[in-house]
Amino acid sequence: MARAQFNVILTGKTSLSDQTMELEFQFAGETTFQHKAGQFVQLLFEHEETEYKRSYSIASAPEFFHETGKLQIAISFVTDGVASAFFQNAALGAVMMLSGPFGVLTLPESLEGKLILIGTGTGIAPYRAMIPKLLTMADSDRKIIILMGGRYQSEIIYKNDFQELTSSNPYIDYRICLSRESPDNLQEGEYSGYVQHQLNHLNLNPDNDITYLCGNPSMVDDAAAQLKDMLFESKKIKREKYVYSGH
Repeated sequence: MARAQFNVILTGKTSLSDQTMELEFQFAGETTFQHKAGQFVQLLFEHEETEYKRSYSIASAPEFFHETGKLQIAISFVTDGVASAFFQNAALGAVMMLSGPFGVLTLPESLEGKLILIGTGTGIAPYRAMIPKLLTMADSDRKIIILMGGRYQSEIIYKNDFQELTSSNPYIDYRICLSRESPDNLQEGEYSGYVQHQLNHLNLNPDNDITYLCGNPSMVDDAAAQLKDMLFESKKIKREKYVYSGH
């Protein structure tokens, strides 16, 4: 079933890192659009007389949309990428088409055990959209662990948002895994290696815990394989790969 399409206006551009930007969109006029935390949208735009379509996770919470009528997304720049060039050069006020929402990387109605949210790059964006819900979900019986992966400290986005979350709820743990950063530079809450290296240190219970994987396809595959070796059933491993179009 085709999703509705909406006209949106580019109202904000914020640099998150050297290779990542947050875009903010306002819906033009009244809209029936609604989304759940963890979903994504498709943006349709025209560049050099050719139409393109790209998918991006929503980085802002549904509560933010209800209050402001705006959506935020995080995009990674790709060398010689059409979408990268278009959005880097797009002026505020630019109008384009948005369709969606799509995706099932949404929060469960209830938790029996831990919730593990694993993301690399802009794959952390859907978890940022979940922050208001995570704040109220986590308790002594239902701890939440967020694992963010990158190569260097400078690549980590939305760090302050997640640190504020953990300071507001003692049952939420946020860990940053850095594969190329010098161990001498690591700060509190930062670890050397890949996100999947943390899985054996979390005291996971495959019967009650749920894991989410979002971002680099290799990470998603490797982490899913490791979780299955730990006796997690497929239904306890929710995943979304970010496959770059290459242009």
